[in-house]
Amino acid sequence: MARQFLLLDVDDTLYPRACGVVDRVDALINRYLVDRLGVAEADVDEVRRALWREYGTTLHGLMRRGPVDCDDYLAFVHAVELDALIPPDAALGTMLAGLPLMKVAVTNGSRAHGRAVLARLGVADVFFDVFGLEQLAYVPKPYVQAYQTVLRTLHARGDECVLVEDSSANLRAARQLGMATIHVADGRPPDPAADGVIRSIHGLPAALAALDRR
Repeated sequence: MARQFLLLDVDDTLYPRACGVVDRVDALINRYLVDRLGVAEADVDEVRRALWREYGTTLHGLMRRGPVDCDDYLAFVHAVELDALIPPDAALGTMLAGLPLMKVAVTNGSRAHGRAVLARLGVADVFFDVFGLEQLAYVPKPYVQAYQTVLRTLHARGDECVLVEDSSANLRAARQLGMATIHVADGRPPDPAADGVIRSIHGLPAALAALDRR
């Protein structure tokens, strides 16, 4: 079996969770729910979390409950000043460039957000493509359909891919399609079903080498 594709999540995977980008996005989602949709301030945290738990992303939940301007939502919630949060990572670029697999970013954020994070890290040139929610027809990870969209676009099989993710739920869905999975735990409990567990993205070469030895 020849693995050809390295699918990488973006937020809290390519940079440490402590950078706080997701926290800023969550705060903007709350603001969107209050300002655009009239959710009460006292309820907004629980509404956002409930939508995320049930539907994978807040946006997907909003879409299931009624009409929503998806592009307006994505632009609003990703208006984050990345330069203040994420430092460039030259070592990451060098490491990814040295891996003999096609690198593809797959994010539950917008494509513009994914590209902006890659640019800030200094690794944009290493990636073949970026799949944001728009390219996934707004069906997010952990739904199997999201990965099926990626595979169809790449003309790839699941067993040709390795998925690198911080979310155990997203890894589970990928395994259903035959993908190998590497969990970036970063302080979270390691996924016992993952093919590899690393503390940070910089442990990826060793995890891939261990996969090759199986």
